[in-house]
Amino acid sequence: MAGGTYIRIEGIEELLAGLTRLEQMQRVKDEVQASGILLQSKLQNYPKKANVGNPLIRSDDRVRRGFFWHLKHGDISVPYNRSYTLQSKWTSQPRKGGWEAVVGNNAPEYKHLVQGSRQTFQHRTSGWLTVVGAVDTYGPQIQARIRSALEKEVANVG
Repeated sequence: MAGGTYIRIEGIEELLAGLTRLEQMQRVKDEVQASGILLQSKLQNYPKKANVGNPLIRSDDRVRRGFFWHLKHGDISVPYNRSYTLQSKWTSQPRKGGWEAVVGNNAPEYKHLVQGSRQTFQHRTSGWLTVVGAVDTYGPQIQARIRSALEKEVANVG
């Protein structure tokens, strides 16, 4: 523009770089992934062994016969030897470009009896953390950490 007036904005490069960082929200995505790993690690913890007898073995003849049949055929052992299969099967995977962390376990069907919705009395008594229990216990902390990361991300724009 010949003879026109120009406005020069000081610091526009830094502002645009800050807006680009804000658009990517990498700090928030990193916290989402770290939170998934936190939940995974909490669910991987095995409680100390607890000797909690199965009352059905004493009171239900069918259960007692089944127990001794499986013991005789080597399907179970007494005392029970932990395989740590549940521990090794817990994973945390990023999804949706890092906006989600999916924590899951593809262990055998018995996982629901140990840490799921059908948790047995023995597993509850010995201190196994359920998936719902992990979310209830650590969810507020995770939400606060993600909120803090978002606030820091926004504060670093300018």
